[in-house]
Amino acid sequence: MTRQQLNIALRAALMSRNVHQVRALLATYGLPAFSNAVARCSPRVAADALSLLPQDNRNAVLRHLPRQLCDSLLPLGIAVSTPYPTRRMRWGLLSWSDAAARIHA
Repeated sequence: MTRQQLNIALRAALMSRNVHQVRALLATYGLPAFSNAVARCSPRVAADALSLLPQDNRNAVLRHLPRQLCDSLLPLGIAVSTPYPTRRMRWGLLSWSDAAARIHA
C-alpha cells in the first residue's frame, strides 16, 4: 500500500468511526508508516485518529510526530501522558544516569 492509499484508508476509517480499522492500520503497516499518515492530516483529523487508539499506541505515535503537530494538538487535549525520564550526564564518570532514579543525599 502506498502512502496515499494508507492516508485514504485512514481517512475512510475515521469518517466511519471504525476503531477496529484504525487499530488494524497501525498494526498492519507499523508505527512509522502510520505516524507519517497521521502527520499529513490536519491537527483536528490527527487528534481524531489518536483518540481512537489505546493510550500506549497513542503515546508511541505522538513520539513519532513532528514537534509542530504535537504542539498544535495540545489545545485539543492530546499530549504524551508519560514522558521519558530525562537523562543527565555525570561528567566525573562520563556515563549517563536517570535523573529521576538518582537521589541526592
